[in-house]
Amino acid sequence: MSKPVIDFYFDFISPYSYLAATRLDAFSQQHHVDFQWLPVNLPKLIKWSGNTPPATIKNKAIYCLRDSKRWATVLDVPFTMIKPGSFDSRPAMRCALDMQDKKRRRFCIAVFNSIWSGAVDPKQSDWLQQVVALHDLPQSWLSGLADQSEQEAQLNALTEQALHAGAFGVPTFYLHHGRGRPEMFFGVDHMDFLARACGSL
Repeated sequence: MSKPVIDFYFDFISPYSYLAATRLDAFSQQHHVDFQWLPVNLPKLIKWSGNTPPATIKNKAIYCLRDSKRWATVLDVPFTMIKPGSFDSRPAMRCALDMQDKKRRRFCIAVFNSIWSGAVDPKQSDWLQQVVALHDLPQSWLSGLADQSEQEAQLNALTEQALHAGAFGVPTFYLHHGRGRPEMFFGVDHMDFLARACGSL
């Protein structure tokens, strides 16, 4: 019997996507589900959905910084805040789209862990090469950097897919439970609700 599938929409620029990503392996084993890692262009998703970036609202930006640090403490993971808008995550997402399943998952975890732990500075021009070297990944995994047009179109298509499904930010999860429309959960703080839904399958 195949496992239920959960779509995981994310962007490497999102600290909450990183925090959620650190929970996926344990979540998958505990609840016997598979995650499909689906990168999206968060700035476009926010714009297309009519949402407002947290960094543009002072009080919200201050809260998100404190909340992210609080979550990192609870999850016991390293965390270094990156200034919003200070780097372009699209090259990494294009590379991710050039991979499938376990390879994509491994690459994405390496990127998330490298930049949000502070081990790699994503503002440097060779930051992806640094990620690959740090995690001893094949250089061929950066082939997506050369094929920009096809992967960029795929990234936009996934962003539109998330939008039409109801997403307005990341991390967003869609649980495919075989009972009609997939059930949506938004944010690392709603993964407990996602767990409850998995438990009722």
